[in-house]
Amino acid sequence: MWALLAVSSGGSADAQALSNQSLNGKYYFRHISLGTDGSSVTNLSDVRSLTGTITFDSNGHFSFTGQQLTGNSTAVSQQGSGSYSVDSGGFVTMDSPLRTGARLNARYSMEAVLGSSTESSDNTFDLFVAIPAPAGGAVLGGPYSTMALEFPGGTTANMRATQFTLNTLPLGNLRPFTVSGHAANLAQGIPQTQQVTGATFTMGIDGTGSFTVGTANTGSLLSGTKTLYLSATGNVILGGSTTAGGHDIVIGVKAPTGVSNASWNSTFWGAGLRVDTSSVSGYAGAVASRGQGKITWTKRFKALVQSAGVGDTDFTGINNYNLNADGTGTSDLSVIGLGAGSTLVGAAISPIDPGGYEIYFGAPMPAFTGSGVYLNPLGVINAASFAPPGNPIAPGQFVALFGTGLAAANQTAKPPYPTSLGGVSVLINGKNAPLYFVSPGQINALVPFATTGPTATIVVQNNSANSNTVTVPVAATSPGVYSLDQSGYGSGAILHADYSLVNDASPALPGETVLIYLTGMGTTNPSVADGTAGNAGTLYNTVSPVAVYVGGKTGNVMFSGLAPGFPGLYQINVTLPSLLPGPGRLPLAIGTGNAYHDQVDISIK
Repeated sequence: MWALLAVSSGGSADAQALSNQSLNGKYYFRHISLGTDGSSVTNLSDVRSLTGTITFDSNGHFSFTGQQLTGNSTAVSQQGSGSYSVDSGGFVTMDSPLRTGARLNARYSMEAVLGSSTESSDNTFDLFVAIPAPAGGAVLGGPYSTMALEFPGGTTANMRATQFTLNTLPLGNLRPFTVSGHAANLAQGIPQTQQVTGATFTMGIDGTGSFTVGTANTGSLLSGTKTLYLSATGNVILGGSTTAGGHDIVIGVKAPTGVSNASWNSTFWGAGLRVDTSSVSGYAGAVASRGQGKITWTKRFKALVQSAGVGDTDFTGINNYNLNADGTGTSDLSVIGLGAGSTLVGAAISPIDPGGYEIYFGAPMPAFTGSGVYLNPLGVINAASFAPPGNPIAPGQFVALFGTGLAAANQTAKPPYPTSLGGVSVLINGKNAPLYFVSPGQINALVPFATTGPTATIVVQNNSANSNTVTVPVAATSPGVYSLDQSGYGSGAILHADYSLVNDASPALPGETVLIYLTGMGTTNPSVADGTAGNAGTLYNTVSPVAVYVGGKTGNVMFSGLAPGFPGLYQINVTLPSLLPGPGRLPLAIGTGNAYHDQVDISIK
């Protein structure tokens, strides 16, 4: 079977673990929430936005004051309080400032707190961003690569997504700049550019201010006055309108210099909000780049899909990117801006996607170090996809665990996999996990089939010493297709029916049946004992429904289950669609009842 290799995750500050005490003090925040009637993605029935100050007390409680807009009404003063919790890896759960009873699925970074209420059961979709407030002496400089997503009047009729650069001149003036973007009421959503001159700004020493871009009119991509906040590090600006009906969010990151595709090697927390012709969604997750022209996303989506209703999906996927020296560039159908302090902002602006309106923000993950038997709180990774931290584990899945002092030496087991190897064991929800490989810095283990969620605890035992406890999300499935170069993307681990490799030298034919190898496909029928491959001659079918997409077209799944003779390795036999473009590589995606995985390609003749 394909080897299980390590992947690193970057960060901005070393810590052994995070807690409620890590999140404390005064932040500036912007929160926008789109309420729908639950049937149509274009019918926004309850749009709200809130901007102001939020203070965390380091003990699990916060209070906030600000200005709230609801629908097309004028802003009203709003204040409130709530609770929050921060786990050891920086995953944050907190009460929503905008929706009573809703909880935000958020992430903690030294640069920001960001998230979305992906686990709430109502028909709302939102984005929350908070940045640490300066203690004083704030000075707005620039340039800032800035994005905005707007819903004027609280509707989709005039929604717009824009990209621009904010840079200051003396006496409160902004340098002339170009706004690139698109609007639902202009040119059928096709991107265009507009020039802005005479824009002004204010900025106090406490990091609060505003910027003004002319008089609002229906033909402008960007206009009016917007609140502006500056982060304590000066790396992020955040804001939005408090004018009646001015539902928007503005995010900017301080532009770096000397950027190249190869220099982008970072792992971010990420969150975003999107509306297009068929869906509206909010998401929280993570994104990683390794300087190879591709970024890997993992997202927890809450979405209203036209004619399908509201639901949650765990998504992993690959985007191509191309960067300029100032950090601006493109990532598939988005424009992006990298920022100082390992920050990121993006917006959906593309002539290929005129109906897509989206903004997302990224802030650096914490970096962790520890002593003794130490399991990295963000070191539990799908052993095939290497999707960034936060991607859930699933029953029967191969996971790679990273840390220090995990074992005395390297050892590899043969099936059936034992629950103790070299004096090492792994407990997942208190149950011993089968072990394939142990070493001081990495363990490859199988998630016991009895593991259920929404979360699970993981502890490594090295002889008489226990590691710290790490909590991870759990899902019914978490598919990850193995790749030929063991990177998690590129050509997938796919065989012809004669068990020869599908690759560029031996591509698959349209209509051919091929074998796909992956992990994370969940429980089987009949069930199989942990760490074993089951009985010879028995087919162990996956319980979750499975779909395979090649170049966006649906294949015919003939079998989905455990690969004969290999514990934890799953196999999908699929007949490829008979009409496919070629020759060349096409994206191959796996869909299950709860997840969508789109990281690998298949070579087609």
